[in-house]
Amino acid sequence: MTEGPAPSGPDPERRRIFLRCGDTVKHRDYPEWGLGKVVQISVSQLPGGAAYARIQFSDGQERTFFNDLDDERCGYYRGLVRTETQEGRIPFHL
Repeated sequence: MTEGPAPSGPDPERRRIFLRCGDTVKHRDYPEWGLGKVVQISVSQLPGGAAYARIQFSDGQERTFFNDLDDERCGYYRGLVRTETQEGRIPFHL
C-alpha cells in the first residue's frame, strides 16, 4: 500500500511569530490606547495550539492578541503596528 503526497500548507508545528517581548507597538484603529510594549509571549507546544502576545498600553490597559502570522486573527491583521524605537526614545510621529 502506498501513501499519497504529504499535505501542503503551513506546518502546524511551526509558527510565524509577529511580535517578540520588548517590541513597541501602536494600534492603527485605536490611537487613544497610546504606545504599547509587549510584556509576555505565550506559544502553545500542542499541535494546532495558539500563540499570544500580551501588551501593556500607555492608557494603562493590558490587551492580548493572537501572535501567529499564519492565523487570520493575528494582531498584525487586526491593526497592530510595530514602531521603530531606539532605547530611551519614543517616536514623535504616530
